[in-house]
Amino acid sequence: MAKTKVTAPQNTKIESKADIKKKIQILGDEYATAIKDHQKASNDVRRIQSQQKESEKRIQRLKALHQMHQKPKIQKPKPAFQKKIQEKEEAHKKIQKQLKKALKVEESAKDAMEEAEASWKFEAMCSGEAYQENGQWKWRE
Repeated sequence: MAKTKVTAPQNTKIESKADIKKKIQILGDEYATAIKDHQKASNDVRRIQSQQKESEKRIQRLKALHQMHQKPKIQKPKPAFQKKIQEKEEAHKKIQKQLKKALKVEESAKDAMEEAEASWKFEAMCSGEAYQENGQWKWRE
C-alpha cells in the first residue's frame, strides 16, 4: 500500500512591516472601542441599579404610610394607597427587567473587550513589531 504525504498549503501572501503595523493599529483601535463600549454598559448598569434602589425605597415608604393610615379596628384597605403601591411595584419590575438586560449587555461587552485585547496583544507580540515594557506597548524601530 502506498503512503501519501499530506502537506499544508503554503502561505503565499507575505505581509510587509507596514501591513503588519497597520493591522496591529486596527486591532488596537478595535480594542479601544471595545473598552468604551464596556464602560458605557457598566455605567448603564450602575444607573439602573441606583434606579432600582430608589424604587425600593419609594415602595417601602408607601407601604409604611399605608400601614400608618389604616385604622386598627377596621382593617379596610385604602384603595388610593394600594393603587400607588401596585403602580410602583410594576415600575420596579420593569426596572428589574432592564437591569437583567443591562447586565447581559455588560457581560457581552466585557467578553468582546477581552477578546479584542487578546487578539491585539497576540498579533503585536507574534509579529515582533511591538513589545511591552513597564506596562506600556512600544513599536520596534
